[in-house]
Amino acid sequence: MGMTKKSPSASPEFSVREFFQRFPDEQACLEHIMAVRFGGLHMDCPACGVEVTYHKLTKRRVYACPECLHQIAPTANTILHDTRTPLVSWFYAMYLFCTTRHGVSGKELQRQLGVTYKTAWRIGQHIRDLTSKAQGFDALLAGHIELDEAYVGGRRSGGKRGRGAPGKTIVMGLAERDGRMKAVVNP
Repeated sequence: MGMTKKSPSASPEFSVREFFQRFPDEQACLEHIMAVRFGGLHMDCPACGVEVTYHKLTKRRVYACPECLHQIAPTANTILHDTRTPLVSWFYAMYLFCTTRHGVSGKELQRQLGVTYKTAWRIGQHIRDLTSKAQGFDALLAGHIELDEAYVGGRRSGGKRGRGAPGKTIVMGLAERDGRMKAVVNP
């Protein structure tokens, strides 16, 4: 039996292997949060105004200014604030939500993360709540929601059809059963 070569578009953009290479431990996750929230470890200290490189305090999720010892907690005021669950587990749960087509159940999170069901359910709920607030879909539609996508852009001869066709615009439609509808253009 010969092996068939997979097309490059068949593989996900960010594989599980790449995920664990990028976020192997707590330190990598904290540095990513610092980069996203504060622009990195090298910045002007908000307390003393000196341009410094913050250093991590041992055994705490906190960075400190070497000049004035002002502390920044990158997880403060986030869903990760005061969590005892490792940040790698939280990041992997978010990765699963982003890459899974049909959603992620609490039991699946429990199996994948190796945590209790109560912890897995709580992580899943926090991610779902944050996602709905970020996208604003909770205010748009309610109840049973159906969605579909369409590729708009006229008729073309030759080339690829459907998903990934050049010159097409992706439009996603969300509709309540027997109710309102919302269409969104996806880049």
